[in-house]
Amino acid sequence: MLEEFSEEVRGALAQATQTLKNNQFKEPSIEAVSLVANALKLNKISLYLNYNKALSNSEQFAISKLLARRLNHEPLEYLTGYVNFMGLDFMIEPPVLIPRPETEVLVETLVEVARDKKNPIIFDIGTGCGAIGIASLKFLPNARVYASDIIDLRLARRNAIKLKVSERIRFLRGDLLHPFFEESCGKGKADFIVSNPPYIPSSEIPSLQPEIRFFESHTALDGGEDGLFFIRELIKTSVVKLKKSGMLLLEISPEQADTVKKEALKYFESVDFIKDFFGRTRVFLAKYPKLKKS
Repeated sequence: MLEEFSEEVRGALAQATQTLKNNQFKEPSIEAVSLVANALKLNKISLYLNYNKALSNSEQFAISKLLARRLNHEPLEYLTGYVNFMGLDFMIEPPVLIPRPETEVLVETLVEVARDKKNPIIFDIGTGCGAIGIASLKFLPNARVYASDIIDLRLARRNAIKLKVSERIRFLRGDLLHPFFEESCGKGKADFIVSNPPYIPSSEIPSLQPEIRFFESHTALDGGEDGLFFIRELIKTSVVKLKKSGMLLLEISPEQADTVKKEALKYFESVDFIKDFFGRTRVFLAKYPKLKKS
């Protein structure tokens, strides 16, 4: 493929690829294309269409600068400014959590169980860049989403506008389900509550790969001593904000399944688990909140 480019572009791609390879990056040629395209302010398709483009000194410097940042383990998604999730391009910026492929299983499960609901109401807790709620709306044309987070929600709002779902999603600033209990949010309940909460035990944060440890928000990762602090809170409080036929869907670590099931059966009638692409338990689905006895 390199022979299709001009000598300067070919040289930049070859050098970036070799440098990344020498530093043990897993997909050096793919990352090199992304870095060079971004430095030239082109998408990948436009890069190939402009293969004979001569490089200015400023463009060569831009390539070198991006490559140096990547060698420092800054996530590629932060460098390019976007991440593909569920086939959709979301804008992303540090330190907002970068959506992972595993989380696509969470959205796919939500879409499957919500498909037959006439006008499903979804609460997306800890929305971050808006990936879960916005992607759900793209696959559920009659749904409405209320999305909350403690972080600034401007990025999520921009993604909602970019992906043309802003009229069907409302953003609420606050921790977990707290905003949904405020008077201004009314007393409505959801058909589905969905979240990818922080679930990594605090002691494991220092051992995470550099891209995560040094650049992504620890607030979005750290689940407390056993990783289950926020999961327990969501299980306990969601029963109050779910309809009788409602469901809670959470992304979890495979090792947490037994403990999560035991906790959830205190509050829900039944529990299911969905495996990810690697056959590991990844999505927790709790159905039908138990009604309080009068």
